[in-house]
Amino acid sequence: MLLAFGLASLHGAGAAPPFVGGLARHEKASPKISGAVLINELGCVACHASSRAEFAAKAGPDLSTAGARVMGGHLQRFIEQPSAAKPGTTMPDVLGHLPAAERASTANALAHFLATLGGTSPTFTRPAGEAVERGRKLYHSVGCAACHSPETLLPDSVPLGPLAEKYSVASLTKFLEDPLAVRPSGRMPDLKLDHFEAVDIASYLLRDQSAPARAFAPDPQLAARGKALFTQHRCDACHTVGSSRVTPKLVALDKVRPERGCLSGQSGAWPQYPLSDRQRAAVRASLAAQSEPASVAENVELTLTRLNCIACHTRGELGGVPANRNAHFTGKDENLGDQGRIPPPLTGVGAKLKRDWFRDVVVNGASVRPYLNTRMPKFGAANTEPLADWFKQLDTLSKAEFTRVRQPEKPHEVGRELAGSKAFNCIACHTFREKSASPIRALDLMTMTERLEENWFHHYLANPTRFSPITIMPSFWPDGKSLLPDILGGDPGKQRDALWQYLARGPEAGEPRGLVLEPLFVAVTNEAIIIRRAFPGIGKRGIGVGYPTGIHLSFDAGQMRLGSMWSGGFIEASGIWRGQGAGQAHLLGKDTVSFPAGPAFAVLELPATAWPTNMAKQAEGLAFKGYSLDAQQRPIFRYEFGETLVEDAFLDLKRGDAKPHFVRSLKFPQRPPPPRLHFRVAVDKVIEARGDQEFAVGKGLLVRLSTPGVVREVDGAKELLLPVRGAFTVEYHLTAKP
Repeated sequence: MLLAFGLASLHGAGAAPPFVGGLARHEKASPKISGAVLINELGCVACHASSRAEFAAKAGPDLSTAGARVMGGHLQRFIEQPSAAKPGTTMPDVLGHLPAAERASTANALAHFLATLGGTSPTFTRPAGEAVERGRKLYHSVGCAACHSPETLLPDSVPLGPLAEKYSVASLTKFLEDPLAVRPSGRMPDLKLDHFEAVDIASYLLRDQSAPARAFAPDPQLAARGKALFTQHRCDACHTVGSSRVTPKLVALDKVRPERGCLSGQSGAWPQYPLSDRQRAAVRASLAAQSEPASVAENVELTLTRLNCIACHTRGELGGVPANRNAHFTGKDENLGDQGRIPPPLTGVGAKLKRDWFRDVVVNGASVRPYLNTRMPKFGAANTEPLADWFKQLDTLSKAEFTRVRQPEKPHEVGRELAGSKAFNCIACHTFREKSASPIRALDLMTMTERLEENWFHHYLANPTRFSPITIMPSFWPDGKSLLPDILGGDPGKQRDALWQYLARGPEAGEPRGLVLEPLFVAVTNEAIIIRRAFPGIGKRGIGVGYPTGIHLSFDAGQMRLGSMWSGGFIEASGIWRGQGAGQAHLLGKDTVSFPAGPAFAVLELPATAWPTNMAKQAEGLAFKGYSLDAQQRPIFRYEFGETLVEDAFLDLKRGDAKPHFVRSLKFPQRPPPPRLHFRVAVDKVIEARGDQEFAVGKGLLVRLSTPGVVREVDGAKELLLPVRGAFTVEYHLTAKP
């Protein structure tokens, strides 16, 4: 059972215990650690003094502008019954000991007081549909879903509460732009959203807000009473309203009797927390251990748990992306694998990163991984300042063995050579000053010496998998021997040092050889050329065919469909022949026509039956069987649809000065096609019939069919289908100017 969950023993059977995101991710936390986190999150030291730094109270939200941020009606409901308004909140019920009528009137007065702070109340604006959809994508990609529930509800999520009754789009946007201004404790960190991103996410979160909230006009007399009650009920112990919070006045925490007051499970004139039995036991265990100061390792564990860093990062066996959220961690470069989508581990990070850089990461959200969609948030100095020093104390590495290359040997020039395409080819995967020689765009080489400790750099290059088992970084010195024995005598330590000295030159470092590459044009002469690599809209199952007449195509060997067609030049191939071949071909035609994704053949039971939406790389029921070549090396594709073999050939023809065109022949050599089989010729917003066998498709294609075709409406577009009863042909004429 997670510490953040469990049955409450007070405040009604349905009251949810306070939820702490880090504890939900840290099931193995000791009672001492769990209790210290809870003491911090529940704000115990706001009322009870303590000399223990690890017990320092989490600051409550700054209420100086509450009236301009939060709807007055929500304020009243939340103050009166916090756990009912927002299950899982760490806000205690400070009015629970009052009779019902007095409780309601007190909450009302406090709400009227807070509604006077900060300006006019939020103004309702209906969220725009386009913004909601953009916000949905952002929310599920930039990191919100690491702590909060995605749209498919997950129980181990930091509660959002009833946002639609709390905020307007404008007030939630302002909060998301700078959450640390309102919540300085960093539990809601700053994801560095720009204004428009914040508007979109706010619109998504308030997507069900369809009408203005009930009007709430603050009454001056009630507000004056609420101001007095704010101090009387010690709200100012946790919250500020323009000035610093008050100092604790109650018995010191080390003198607290755990069987009484907040931990007793009894109702009284103290804050009421619906703690689970396990939570209450953890707090008591941590209080009993006060004579043992927290070690550096415990302080690190406490901080990572409080701030829920472990929702994204691992450190040893602590934390990591859980399976039920893994899909929401995405990247911009699939070639980098999990390294390109999962935030980096914190294991050994003190030995890896320079102190100033590490501080900049946790305090200001500095990042050098633009390929991650999940953003490193900004937590602020007050919440993370000691972390860099703590990590430096904990994480150490033995001194790396290497020989410093002296200036007469020109180490920076040697390092530049080593990084280039004729040596270790670092630029095959890494960018250099944000320039890329390949589709893979791993960490920029110019950030290395700014971020990394030189000692770690040497250890890592010598054995990358020791530090990152899933890395795609190769080892250039297997078994301690260099792959380039003619450079610096093949000395591995010298070669690594030369790379370091080269990169340490920063702006003065010259570009490695091969960074700027000449394009690789593939020309077609008197025979067809076939290239099986990634093509636009198809991916790695693509087959590109260049034909001698100057008309070309790409074919999808997963869905047995025509992918695209163009005339003029064939392809520029640097994306598929450089950088480990991870890119895709660039089509050179300017009159390119693309054809719809999805299987080319389908059996339609009725004329109105929708075309299958199977977008799998290998469509169900279809199997590619290769191809044979004619005398000019043109392919005849062979594939199966169910038990039916299809032979699919494209003949390129050119008559006089006319543009070349294709005549596509599809045959069924072994058995006739199944009943009600259809072939999808094209999909476009405009398909104009010129008889029953000729059709203009969009602005750039004319097709002629050997048997009558059928045009039908589908999702705001038109679909041209050909009922298949035997062999047939399709002529494709490109009509746009190349």
